[in-house]
Amino acid sequence: MKISFKFKIILGYIINLIAILALGFIYWNHILPENPQIWDWISLSLIVLSLGMLTVVYFVIQSQLKAKNEAEVESLESRKLLQSIMDNTTNAISVKKINGEYLLINQQYETIYKLKEENIKGKTDHDFLPKEIADRYRNTDLEAVKLGKEIQVEEILEQSDGLHTYLAVKFPLFDAANRVFAVGTIATDITERINSQKLLVAGNTFFNLSRDMLIISSNNTFLKVNPATTKILGYTEQELLGKPFMSFVYAKDIDTTLQEVAKLQSGAITANFENRYVCKDGSLKWLSWTTYPDPETGLLYAVARDVTAKKEVEESLKAADTFFNMSLDILVVASKNTFIKINPSLSKVLGYSDLELKTKPFTNYIFPEDLETTEKAIGGLDKGASLVNFENRWVCKDGDIKWLSWTATIDATTGILYAIARDITDQLKLEGEEQAALNDLYENEQKLNLILENISDGVIVANSEKKVILANYMANALFGTDDDTKISTNFSEHFELYFPDGKTIFPIQKLPMERGLAGESTDDVDVVIWNPKLQQRKRVLLSGRPILDKQNQVIAVVITIKDITKYRNLEEELKKTELKYRSLIGFRKDDDSKESDEKNEDKATDKNP
Repeated sequence: MKISFKFKIILGYIINLIAILALGFIYWNHILPENPQIWDWISLSLIVLSLGMLTVVYFVIQSQLKAKNEAEVESLESRKLLQSIMDNTTNAISVKKINGEYLLINQQYETIYKLKEENIKGKTDHDFLPKEIADRYRNTDLEAVKLGKEIQVEEILEQSDGLHTYLAVKFPLFDAANRVFAVGTIATDITERINSQKLLVAGNTFFNLSRDMLIISSNNTFLKVNPATTKILGYTEQELLGKPFMSFVYAKDIDTTLQEVAKLQSGAITANFENRYVCKDGSLKWLSWTTYPDPETGLLYAVARDVTAKKEVEESLKAADTFFNMSLDILVVASKNTFIKINPSLSKVLGYSDLELKTKPFTNYIFPEDLETTEKAIGGLDKGASLVNFENRWVCKDGDIKWLSWTATIDATTGILYAIARDITDQLKLEGEEQAALNDLYENEQKLNLILENISDGVIVANSEKKVILANYMANALFGTDDDTKISTNFSEHFELYFPDGKTIFPIQKLPMERGLAGESTDDVDVVIWNPKLQQRKRVLLSGRPILDKQNQVIAVVITIKDITKYRNLEEELKKTELKYRSLIGFRKDDDSKESDEKNEDKATDKNP
């Protein structure tokens, strides 16, 4: 039978009490018949004192035992409260000893790793995780102990529903002596957030790659547009954003557009609404809109497709045969793979008669290597896709090959194909020549770079927008960067600028860059530059030359930077040495003044022979 500690204390107290009382009784009977001496009374008093001290000790122990029990109850309640808090959080929480053994885990940790707290105490990660993962967890635990502060790491764990990413905050736990005795970990599942970020990136990628115009706007203002919008309309993104979109609508289409916007404000969805927009170059584009309003935010999400080519085909087919026949572009109406109607331009380009073209499938005239891509493009038209600027080769009657650029659409109800083509053979030849010219230009640019890199002076070239487009090695070293685009034409962003006295601030507008942009050439502007980051002072000579186009407009500025720090320092040293030796050999100040006057006279004579 197990005896409690409290019972043991009571039993010990009773036994000691009986022993002391028995001892006192025996001693009293021993001294009673005789004449008790002083020592006998002292001994008896000590026995009584022992009895009192035993009683005091008993009650002190009882009090301490009671306080201990109350502390254990409070500790148990605190532990239960802490465990309850830990178990009711969605974060996985664990505490390990420095040697990696687990002290406690919460329910979320048990759920993730399919463990029980009573089964994991005294065990390490290596007892239930793959070695690679356990080693990684152990290393990050030790990193938190080493640094003595919390760290954040991402940990990937495979669960039943796939890979999960956790953001683990690991922190050391200190005892009363401020020594680390354990490592705590709070892990938050950020899988959904990471997936959301990936979806956002994917959405932005599709947004930017779409050939259709994708637009987010308020009831009257562009808020976000994709590159297809700027490409189709010709405006830059800055020119579109924040501007009322009605200002770009063709004047004759404003009323119908306002009516459609009113429908959107009532919550209706716009599908295939067409209007015309004025491009930056003054041309008109027919756009087909599908728009979804968001009642909560008031935003409009719109998809627009450039249907200008389709409109042009429709209008051309409605025009008189005379206009159809006079068109310089190739106009075609076809069914499946047979021409129904063609204008003279096609016969003129290919050399076949109208009858020859209509009596045979038009695929017979397509260059064999382009037949597959052409059939795929036509198949896309059958599925509702548009065909714009599709290029393929056609075999002429004389055996020559012609490149044609096609814009086509198909009538879904009749299956009839309407197409416009243009002979771009000469254009492609010109593009080839242009590419060859560009290659020559690139080669010359490389030669220029080679020359610049072998010049001992720093050289930078900036365009009229004050952006550096070229810098050689010496300039890169002076500005402390290998990236030319990070060099600012405003030198004050890199240095503090002074006159040669090193005290008077040099005005920015007097620098060769600013003067060069104004069309002024400068030579050897003496400037002291101070680099606050490197605590370095240099003395340089700046020269600038503007580069003009045929209209005598400044299109770029070339700046040369010559570092004369060493030369100026050498001059100063020579002057000091000269003064030193002059004083040593007995030169008087008057002699110096006289010699100086003679030098000035000589210089004046040199300038005015």
